[in-house]
Amino acid sequence: MNIIQRPHVDDSCLASVVPDPILRQILAARGITTVQEIDPDLKHLLHYRDLQDIDKAATLLADAVMAKKAIRVMGDYDVDGMTGTALGVRCLQAMGLERTKISYHVPSRYDDGYGLSCKMVEQAKADGVELILTVDNGIGCHDSVARAKELGLLVVVTDHHEPGENLPPADAVVNPKRHDDNFASKCLCGVGVLFYVMIALRATLAARGYFSAARPAPILGQFLDLVAIGTIGDVVPLDANNRRLVRAGLKRMQALSAQPGVVALAEIARVNLRTLSTYNIAFDLCPRLNAAGRLKLPDNPAVACLMTDDSVAARDLALRLDMCNRRRGDYEKVFLAEAKADAAASVQQHALTVFRPQWLEGIAGLIASRLKDQYNRPCFVFAGAGETITGSARSVPGFPLAKVLADIDAAHPGLLLRCGGHNMAAGATIPVARLEEFRSLFDESAAQYLKEHSELEIMSDGTLPEGYLNLNFARALERVGPWGQGFPEPLFDGEFLLEQVRLLGNRNLRLRLAASHLHFSAIRFRATALEKSLLEGIRVRMVYSLGVDRYYPNERLEVKVHAIEPV
Repeated sequence: MNIIQRPHVDDSCLASVVPDPILRQILAARGITTVQEIDPDLKHLLHYRDLQDIDKAATLLADAVMAKKAIRVMGDYDVDGMTGTALGVRCLQAMGLERTKISYHVPSRYDDGYGLSCKMVEQAKADGVELILTVDNGIGCHDSVARAKELGLLVVVTDHHEPGENLPPADAVVNPKRHDDNFASKCLCGVGVLFYVMIALRATLAARGYFSAARPAPILGQFLDLVAIGTIGDVVPLDANNRRLVRAGLKRMQALSAQPGVVALAEIARVNLRTLSTYNIAFDLCPRLNAAGRLKLPDNPAVACLMTDDSVAARDLALRLDMCNRRRGDYEKVFLAEAKADAAASVQQHALTVFRPQWLEGIAGLIASRLKDQYNRPCFVFAGAGETITGSARSVPGFPLAKVLADIDAAHPGLLLRCGGHNMAAGATIPVARLEEFRSLFDESAAQYLKEHSELEIMSDGTLPEGYLNLNFARALERVGPWGQGFPEPLFDGEFLLEQVRLLGNRNLRLRLAASHLHFSAIRFRATALEKSLLEGIRVRMVYSLGVDRYYPNERLEVKVHAIEPV
C-alpha cells in the first residue's frame, strides 16, 4: 500500500466562509474556490440555454405535445438509461400528453445490444410512433437515425457519450460533449441531459400560453430522485452542477417524496430513506435496478418499477428485482472465482484480459471491476459462445479506455466490431478468433500509459488530529458533499493499535482501534485475505473515511476502512 499525500494548496479564498482549516484544505484540494460551488441551492444550476440544439429539441417536443403526437422514449438497459426513460415518460405525461400517446422501449442487453437500432425504429413506425426521443444513447447511432428519417419520423437525440466526427442526422442532438457545445459542465449523465431538455420544454410550453389553472405547469423537481439515482449509478464526475442535482434528489428521497418504485426498492433493500446516502444509492438501489438487465430474462421489470404509481405493484416489482439481484450475486461469485484463476495464470504484465464462453455478458463489467480492484490494472472481461464475443472493461487512473479503444480501432480495422464508453469504463465486441491479438494490443497500450505498479496507490488527505475523529467532523464533511467520482470522498491515514478484530459473514471485518487515549470502532468491507489474517495487539497503518451512521436511534460516527496493513 503506497499512501500518497495530497499536496497542500492555497485555500485563502475560502477562509471567510469555511473556518475549519482541515475542511477548507480538503475542499481547496478538490478545486473549490468559491462558496457557491458548495452551495446546494438549485438556483445555482447552470442554465439550459447553453446546451446546443436544446431550443430545437424543446420546440419539436412542444409541437408534439400540443398536437398530441405519439412519442416513444428510447432508453438504455443501465440505471442511467432506465431512470432517464422513466423521467421522459413521467415528464411528458406531467406536461399534459395523454399516457396512451407515450410509449417507451428499453433494449435487452442480449437480444438488442446497446443503443437505437434500425429494428427498433421500424417497430416504432409500425406502432404509429411519430417522434423518437432517445435518452443515454443515440449519439453514435447514425444508421438507425437515418432509417428513422427515411420513414418520416422526427428524432430528438439526448445523450452524454462522446460524439464522433459527425453527428447523427437527427432533428435535434442535445449532448454537452458536442464539439460545438458551450454548456459549462460536460459531466451530465443521460438522465441529467434529459432533465435539462424537460426544463426547456416546460419553458417553451409556458411561453406559448399552454399552461393554465386547469393545466398548471408541472414541478419538475418531483422527479429529481430519478436524476440523482441515474447520476450516481452512471458514476459520472460530481462537479458542482451534478452535486446540486444529486443533493436535491437525496433531499426529496429523505423527505419520503420519491417515486413509489424507489420507496419500494429501499424497503426491500432494508434502506431507511430518511437517512439515505449516495452509498445506499450506489450499493443498494442501483444493483437491484441493474440486476434484471444483467440476466437473460424475457422482460426487465426495472423501468416499470420506476414508473408505477401503485405502491402494491411497486413492491411486487421491487421484490422481483431483489430476486434477480440475488441470482446475479450467485452468478458473480462463480464467475469471479473462475476469472481470478485465469488472471493468476495470465502472462500479461500491464493489463488483464480474460474470457470464458459460459460467462454472462451482463456480469462481465462487475467481474472486471473486481479484478481491477484486486490487481490495480486495467481489466477486460469477455463473454459469449459465438463467433463474436462482447466484453466490458474497467480502468485505473492514467489509462483512458475510450481513447485506447479508439486508437486500437484506427490502427487495426475489423478487430473491434463495436466499441464505446468512457475513460474509466467501456465495452467492445470482437471476433473470438482475434482474442489473443486484442489481448496483446491491450497489454501494450497499458505498458505505454502506465508505470509498473507494485502496490496499491491511495491518495490521502493526511493524518487527522485526534480531535477530528468524531461525529461533528463527520457531519461537517457530509454537509459539503455529496462525494463521488470527480469529487473524491476525503480519505485519511494513520497508525493505530489493533485491539480487536472480528470477521463478519466471511467478507467483512469489524475492528476496534486505539490511538493515544482514543478508542473507536471501524468496518472493513470486502476484506482481502491478508487483511483477514491480521492479529489483535499489533500496530497497523490504515486509510479510512468518516461518515454518519444513522442505523441506530442516535447518530454515531462511522469509520470505514479502505486499506489496512501491519506496520
